[in-house]
Parts: sequence; C-alpha cells; structure tokens
Amino acid sequence: MNKYIHLRKFKNEELIFNEAETVTILKFISKTKHRLIEGLEINDRIREFAQGLLLEAVDASYALGFVHSLFGSVFNPGTGAKKIIIKFGKKAFKHWFKHATEKDLMQIKIYDRVREQLELNFSRILQLYANGIAINEINHSGFVAYSLKDNNSNIRPKVWG
Repeated sequence: MNKYIHLRKFKNEELIFNEAETVTILKFISKTKHRLIEGLEINDRIREFAQGLLLEAVDASYALGFVHSLFGSVFNPGTGAKKIIIKFGKKAFKHWFKHATEKDLMQIKIYDRVREQLELNFSRILQLYANGIAINEINHSGFVAYSLKDNNSNIRPKVWG
C-alpha cells in the first residue's frame, strides 16, 4: 500500500499526551533515534508530531487489514508504550481515523512494518526538531510504502499492542 501522507494537525486542546508520553511515542516509532529523542525539548509542536505519528501508525495498521491471530505473532511493545496506546484508543476522537473503528480503538494493534516505515520517512523531521531548525510551520508529510514483506519477500507480521 503506497501513499503520500500528511500527518494530522491537532489544536493544542486536542493534544492527549504529556512530555514523558510524547518521548515514549517517539522512542516507540523511532527505535534508532533514542539518544536524539532524549535530547529534545518537548513542546506542543513535538507533541503534535508524535500524536500524528501514532494516529497514522494505528490507522495504517488497520488499513492493512490483517488479523494478527492469522499469523500468531504478537510482540509486547513494553509497558510504557502499551499504556500510551491504550490511552490513545480511549481518548482519540473517532473522526480522526480513516480505517479504524471505535471498537478497534479499544484493541489497538500496530504492525512493526508500519512503525518501520514511519521511522524511515519521518526521521528527517525529528532531526529538524532536534537541530532547532523546525522553527517555522513544518509540513509533516512523506511517502510511505506499507507492506508486511521485508526485502527478501518474507512476510513479517510483527504486531505491537
């Protein structure tokens, strides 16, 4: 599933996560950028960016249309990330999602392949924030190619949640 995406923008009153939770989301999405993330000064723009990434991760995972039980492979994202994913499902507004239903939001799953693609395509924006370059309005968009197959055409159904 290839598409050009724009991360959703949120008003300040729509931001759900605090600074610590924002760091957890960014570390969950960007497994290779933990040191960079730890050095960020978390503000509302970074909170919005992280929430947009999580929204896209959830929605894209449901758009893939795979049921994790078909593959029998579910991985635990860690206590912190799992709590945040559940909180997001409880507080997220249904109209934010294109694919996930209200029922789906109570059992959120995120495919690792979706997480990897978001990390790959949005690391440059994270780097801009870390370097203090993202002073003006930033366009949170990128081209993503969600697939459960790796470079060797093997299906990799790792699911978080």
